[in-house]
Amino acid sequence: MAKVPKLTATWGTHAEQGFFAQEQLPQQASGDILLASAMCSIPAASLGVGSLPQRAGVSGASCAAGNVGMPRGGVLGDITNMAPGSMPISKATVGKPTNGAFGVQTAAIAIDPQCQGIATSDAMVLTPRCSEDVDIPDADAGDPQEVAEYCRDIYSMMTGREAAFLPRPDYLEAQPDINAKMRAILIDWLVEVHMKYKLKTETLFLAVNLIDRFLEKKSITRKKLQLLGVTGMLVAAKFEEIYPPEVRDFVYITDKAYTKEEILSMEVLMLTVLEFNINCPTVAHFFERYQRINHCNEAHRHLLQYVLELTLPDFKMLRYTPSHLAAAATLLSNKLLKQHPAWPAAMVRQTQQTEAMVKGCAKEMCGLLDAAERSPLQAVRKKFSQPKYHSVGKLTF
Repeated sequence: MAKVPKLTATWGTHAEQGFFAQEQLPQQASGDILLASAMCSIPAASLGVGSLPQRAGVSGASCAAGNVGMPRGGVLGDITNMAPGSMPISKATVGKPTNGAFGVQTAAIAIDPQCQGIATSDAMVLTPRCSEDVDIPDADAGDPQEVAEYCRDIYSMMTGREAAFLPRPDYLEAQPDINAKMRAILIDWLVEVHMKYKLKTETLFLAVNLIDRFLEKKSITRKKLQLLGVTGMLVAAKFEEIYPPEVRDFVYITDKAYTKEEILSMEVLMLTVLEFNINCPTVAHFFERYQRINHCNEAHRHLLQYVLELTLPDFKMLRYTPSHLAAAATLLSNKLLKQHPAWPAAMVRQTQQTEAMVKGCAKEMCGLLDAAERSPLQAVRKKFSQPKYHSVGKLTF
């Protein structure tokens, strides 16, 4: 198996109206009825529910809106010469609220024409057909594995959680021995490692997120930076891949600069520092969603992915959330390919952002794209210059 070539430490800028039989249910309402109201914006009265319980801090308006071979130094070479859901709601008892339970009244059940389901004596099992789901491609809506009816809830949850997993955009100021250029070289090399082992896009973005979050909380020396990089890729691969590379593969890829025991020790340290918080929203998740909503063909998809991967080595892009980066890259790719409108209404609905809100980030991405050919860090451009990626890395605009 061929080794990844040694990298030289050089720097650059850089989701028939019908009424069910009028049978009276017991004077109780199941959580499914309440969930149906929240997901499809069905008025509570139409469900026969006198009042709907809400979690603390969640307004009815928000529910209706759906917001629910290298030397010992390693392949990096010498880098020392540098300046520095919905909670399960049990059946609520009729009456006054007790310990947070709300009393509800049940009458004849009316189903919104946009929803379909089955009513039983205990619950209604609903499959929402909400107007907000019109942007889901027909192919996805017919595929059970795409869980199209849950897409909006899933991505609403991810958008709400993404900020909690972002490192501070200035965390490197507290690192005494490493800087942004060292980080850029490390990530550029990790792109080559990721490409060599044919790992998923999600693995790459998760690995970079884990590395940044670790460095935000723990200071390390520059000699351990590559060790941290391969450990981050190992943890991300274990989480995302069906067949992740083994520890010995990472020992090999570093030309035995680190031992198996050193990598395993760093893995323990990383998981301890991160408190095992590995599952987090990344750019890869929003990229997958937005390219479907934007109806990207394969070449367009690869251009969008290329722009997003160019942001990985750039430390300044850490100040943007993953969803914002994915939205801005979608806008930029639409403009580059002269697609009109560049920011369609479907994207406004899905991202809850206007073109003006993402234009600034898109301009920064355009600068990264312009500078890619002249940058000494060429791993991303080399990757996307291959025919299987439609050679988008060689395109000029």
